[in-house]
Amino acid sequence: MSKRMAAVLTMALVVLLVASLVVACGGPKEETPVPTQEEKPAPSTLDGETLVEERCTKCHDLGRVERAKKTEEEWQATVERMVGKGAQLNQAEQELVIKYLAETYPQ
Repeated sequence: MSKRMAAVLTMALVVLLVASLVVACGGPKEETPVPTQEEKPAPSTLDGETLVEERCTKCHDLGRVERAKKTEEEWQATVERMVGKGAQLNQAEQELVIKYLAETYPQ
């Protein structure tokens, strides 16, 4: 086999490999547009109790929360730790949850 033929075959294999990788990976991804200020969701109008029921029970049952008795500072540390683990609460929602938990399940 000549050097030129080997080079052509090598190039063909590289092109085939790249094409198969593109197909296997689903091709180019469409970028999700960043919402403008008008498109961003409105801040939560939920109360602390509803937020606890909807967000905290995604990972554990409500009984776990009900059995805990903590000071406000301890509830704050707990909520911050849960947000660090993926709980979906913005800052205003965190404050509502902490206030609700401290009043409902005090130490």
